[in-house]
Amino acid sequence: MKLEISVLGLLIILLWGFWGFLYKYGVMKLGLLPTLLVTNLVYMLTNFIILLYLYRRGVAVPLSTPTLLVSAGTISGVLASILFLVALEKYPGSIVVPLTALYPAVTTILAVLLIGERISPINALGILLALVAGYLLTR
Repeated sequence: MKLEISVLGLLIILLWGFWGFLYKYGVMKLGLLPTLLVTNLVYMLTNFIILLYLYRRGVAVPLSTPTLLVSAGTISGVLASILFLVALEKYPGSIVVPLTALYPAVTTILAVLLIGERISPINALGILLALVAGYLLTR
């Protein structure tokens, strides 16, 4: 499992790294609003493909509290993405991307406090050091 999660994690890191760089490049070259338009058109196309796949698999939307929570999470992510583009327009990508990459610390803290997940002391130290890194990035 450790090899699998390492490979998967590395692939995600690389893809998100390209994502952050390409967004910064797009905002620099196109401007904020055209970049927002292009990204949403591409999201719409990819979402249509995903929806078609799910429809063909017979997946239905469950009407439940978790569905509402996931919906709120999606709205949160959309708002964060818009603010991310605004930040990239105003500040260097070399600061914005690593600073905003600290969001897993928030996720971890909420998971520990609200759903009882546990983290090891070494993981807690890693989160603390990441937060210190975020502070240093803004100096």
